Amino acid sequence: MTSNQKSLGIMTRCHGSHFQEKAYYKKLTLIGRKAGIHVFVFSPRQVDFASRTVAGFEYRDGAWRSGTFPLPAVIYDRCFVGPSYRHYKPFVKKLQNDPQITFLGHGLSGKWQVHQMLSKSPELAAWLPPTEILTMSALREMLETHGSAVIKPIAGTHGSGVVRIVPTPNGYEITGRDRKNEPFSCTIRTAEGLKTFVTGFTAGRTFLVQPYLSLHTPDGTPFDVRVLVQKNGLGTWETTGKAVRLGDKRSITSNLHGGGKAVPLGPFLARHYRPETQARIKQQIDRLAAELPPFLERVHGRLVELGIDVGIDTAGSVWIIEVNSRPGRTVFRMIDDPKARLHSITHPVRYARYLMKSM
Repeated sequence: MTSNQKSLGIMTRCHGSHFQEKAYYKKLTLIGRKAGIHVFVFSPRQVDFASRTVAGFEYRDGAWRSGTFPLPAVIYDRCFVGPSYRHYKPFVKKLQNDPQITFLGHGLSGKWQVHQMLSKSPELAAWLPPTEILTMSALREMLETHGSAVIKPIAGTHGSGVVRIVPTPNGYEITGRDRKNEPFSCTIRTAEGLKTFVTGFTAGRTFLVQPYLSLHTPDGTPFDVRVLVQKNGLGTWETTGKAVRLGDKRSITSNLHGGGKAVPLGPFLARHYRPETQARIKQQIDRLAAELPPFLERVHGRLVELGIDVGIDTAGSVWIIEVNSRPGRTVFRMIDDPKARLHSITHPVRYARYLMKSM
């Protein structure tokens, strides 16, 4: 095994020497070092395919230092999809098509594509809320059939752009988060006014429409369950941890970027559900966490980790809200779960080492 076969490149968006998740990448570097793996961070836009080198950063002697490195044998894709991703996509594609490079996993492309893939499984489809691409006729149908609806951007993150629409005797009550992730609410009087609002709010972006699910506690606090599943050092899927994310009561989402907090799952369920309902919810979440990753990997291609966001409605029904291939790890620090926290960081390096052994 040559030296660059023992290198793990973390691919992310860099603006000069600025990039996100430095604390996480530092930990990956230190864990990699113990395993004899050289870890560095780079932007796909800085790759020189002619010389097969890349300008990037490595954590050395207590600081991030710039350098030029041979293209890594293995890449960990942390390039978050968003409006500016189009500037990175051609470079990412070229790296993905390079026969000498192995990706730990290939990122999922968007909520609609993931929904369509999961719909192919009869078992998983039972946990999916009805979902359509947003048009005014799809919204009208959703409101008529389910009484209220939620619209969300196809490529949005952190709960921004998620809006609930509820018909009232006075028109429509609108509650949600704007593009800057600020909570807002307003009342719209007419169907024509609703059309004007939706057209302006979505402005050239593709949105999904779903029924509004009552994913909140009896006192109205929105919540979901984040389940982190990862490949381990044997190349098999493992559930790293579970945590409940509680949102702000003024919000309809439980995202931590929207002012939320995290609590352990067991005590939370005990506080809000009867024992038999608790057991059923836990069993369904465990089944979902076991079935979803291998199925999604079969239809999508290699994956390294998934953040599965599970909703539980007031009746105790379980729903798949979202699946994220570049999940965060903050929840496990917030609920003080050191084992889950440690595994969430060590698993990607162990899986990289597992892949390197077969090179």
